[in-house]
Parts: sequence; structure tokens; C-alpha cells
Amino acid sequence: MMDYLGDAFLDATPVEDVVFKAPIPRFISDADRRQLLIAAAEKVFLAKGYIATTMADIAASAGMSKKTIYQIFDSKTELFDALMLEGLAALPPVPTPGDEPVAEALRGVLMSFGRVMLSPRQISLTRLTLANVASVPKANNAVTRRCLDLKTGMSDWLAVQIERGAFQITDLTLATETLFNLAFASLRAELLLALRDTPTEDELAQRVDWSIGIFMREFAR
Repeated sequence: MMDYLGDAFLDATPVEDVVFKAPIPRFISDADRRQLLIAAAEKVFLAKGYIATTMADIAASAGMSKKTIYQIFDSKTELFDALMLEGLAALPPVPTPGDEPVAEALRGVLMSFGRVMLSPRQISLTRLTLANVASVPKANNAVTRRCLDLKTGMSDWLAVQIERGAFQITDLTLATETLFNLAFASLRAELLLALRDTPTEDELAQRVDWSIGIFMREFAR
């Protein structure tokens, strides 16, 4: 038993509360250990919420000790921030404008974004962040910055298309907000409130195509 738990006995966690898992290899890189901890933290945060979760909970879920966690993360807040940033990293960047038809390019951008933003995992992480805005301001600010970066990327993409003569737009910020809101705002709100299931690929495509149709009619030359 002592060999199995390793330095878990350094924790104050009662033995009966430890989540027994297959032993974590003793010699793994800090990067791999970090990813294991983030994955474990995600499960525990989603199950118990940020406030109720302790570092001992995460340590038990990861099959590690609190001592090991504190070698990687200074605090629960830092671990939560790392989880949120990893989730945001899954959101695709806006691609560099190419030679494909504008409507086709827009469809590709919005579909790739929607698949991630409206996925069950991203919706769960968003709920978690929104429920703990006061406790984890850094994570909330990171979410806000990432959304702004994506909208800036979309505005830059539209600016190139304006130069090419594809659109006539006087307010890029408003046009970008309109495009994202048409495609995702109501779907995202309903998902966050658990009023609907995750849209299928066909449902997402239908919403994206409808949004692009309205956008093209309003702004295309």
C-alpha cells in the first residue's frame, strides 16, 4: 500500500477519501504531469464547482499528492486559469484570406468556430467561468480577451475582403458582431441555460448558412 500511494501520505486527505487509480509513472515530464493535473482538475471542478473543490480533491483525482501539485501550480486559482486557457486554445484562429469564394470561406470559418464554441465541453467550461467571475477574474479576463481576439481576426479578414471589393462595410466592429450574433448568440444562450441539446452538424450548418445569407445580402457588393 505504501508503494502504491507513494507520497500521497504527505497529504492531510484521509485514506478513505483518496480516489484510487492506476499508479502514475514516477518518471514523467513536468509537461505531462501538468496535463494530467489539468485533466483531473476539469473533472473535479465540473463535478463540485470551483469554490467547493480543494487541491486535495484534485490530487486524489489525479493520483498524485498535494506536494506534487504545488510543484506545478502555486494555487487552485492558477490551476483553474490553466484549465480555462487550455479550453480557449481549442478555438480555431481566423485563417488568412485565400482565393476561395467569400461565402464559402465564411462558412468554413463559422463552422470550425461553432463546432468548438458550442461543444459540450466548451459550454461546461463557460458555465464554470461565469459562475465564478468574482473568484477567478484572470480566467474571466482571458475568456474575454480570446473572444475579442477572434472578433479582431474576423474584422481583419473582412477588411481584406473590402479591399478586394467583395463587401461594402462602414463599421467593421458592428459587422463582425452582427455575423457572430446571427450565427451563435441564441444557440449559445440556450445551451448555457440547458434549454436545448448540442446542435448537430446539420443544424449548425443550417444556422451558419442562414446567417451568411443575411450577412451577404446586407454587405456584399
